[in-house]
This record gives sequence, C-alpha cells and structure tokens, in this order.
Amino acid sequence: MTGDYEPLTPGSLFFRPPSIDDLDTIHGIEVSPGVFLVASSSGAGGGGDEIVGYVCGTRSDAGSLTQESMARHDPGGPLLCIHSVCVAEPHRRRGVATKLLRAYIGYVAATSPDVTQIRLICKEATVPLYRGVGFRLVGPSPVVHGADPWLEFAFEMGGADGGGAE
Repeated sequence: MTGDYEPLTPGSLFFRPPSIDDLDTIHGIEVSPGVFLVASSSGAGGGGDEIVGYVCGTRSDAGSLTQESMARHDPGGPLLCIHSVCVAEPHRRRGVATKLLRAYIGYVAATSPDVTQIRLICKEATVPLYRGVGFRLVGPSPVVHGADPWLEFAFEMGGADGGGAE
C-alpha cells in the first residue's frame, strides 16, 4: 500500500510513512529471534492486549558495544546488544521498564542460553533503572550519537536466576 506516495519507476526505491498493513513486514525485518519482547496490559472492559513497552536488541560476536557491533545481527553471537527499552508515556514511572527488563533477561536466558552477556548504552538519567535491574557500569561508551555522552552497562548471564538480577 503506497497511499499518496507513488514509486518513481517500477522497481525503484521510495520512502513513505509506514501503515498498519506494513507491521508484519516491519516485524520480520526488525525482530531478531529471541531478542525482542513486548510488555502488554490486558485491555479495559475485556478488550484486547495493549502494548505498553518493548525491549529489542541484536546479538554480536564482538566483545563490547561499538557502532559496528550494534549495526548487524549475528544469530550465534554470545553478546546481546540492547538497542531500545521503550515504555509508552502513560505507563512510565510505574515500574514497567524494571519489570520488562527482568522479564527480558529471563526470556533471553530461556530462549538463548548461549548468550553470556547483555550490554546497553544509556544516558545518565537512566542509570538508576539499569543498576536496579543488575547491570554494572563498564564505563563511557565509544558510541557517539548526539551531543551527550553515553555510558555502557553490562549484565552477566548465568546462574539459576539468569544472572545478577535481584
């Protein structure tokens, strides 16, 4: 479906906002098996589930987070690089991100037992969230995106509870 956007010539590349009809295709492109999880809330009045947040990442065979290690997915890589932890505005500051990350760690442990470490980069404001879930500060990140510096955090997988989460 192209709506008001038409390709220039047959087979040419063009750009348009996504539509609801595109979701299955987008999901297939974006989601790396075992590294994408959504948080949903049962709908009010018996309605369907409402997606309130998600975590996504890619696996890498690199030893740390870099622009390169986050740019491609290596399905057998032992390092899981979290790209996004997102919670819908009305559900923020209510513990959803903490519960989502803890569920994500358990999900990764169950579906990808060969992942040995999870890493992410964050801004200073979200440090308490990641520390509270069991991530440890590695140090300043070499990744540059925007003006503010990024901090790299790691979570070691292993043990009966999937690692260091408390």
